[in-house]
Amino acid sequence: MSATDKLSGYASGFSNLDAATLVANVTADYQLFDKDGVIHGKDDLPGYLEELKKLGDSMAITDVMVEGDKAWCKWQIGDIVGAGLISFGDDGVTQEQLFY
Repeated sequence: MSATDKLSGYASGFSNLDAATLVANVTADYQLFDKDGVIHGKDDLPGYLEELKKLGDSMAITDVMVEGDKAWCKWQIGDIVGAGLISFGDDGVTQEQLFY
């Protein structure tokens, strides 16, 4: 799979709150930097998505901008609106920094 395919799969995993799809598109050393300095790894993603499901049935991802191996996006689930800076490559998404 190409890096673009991995990024698209990652977005799909979050949009549909689908842990299997999300996990399939991140690297083994993936890190999600959440607010307050909390870092979630690949193994944490199923539980993380379960918490998100308490806020809504899906996540809207808009305003995606990709440049090289970085992407920015705006996202919303329930009343929470934020943005993410994503690093990715042919092996999958390596990290995302959330802002909200």
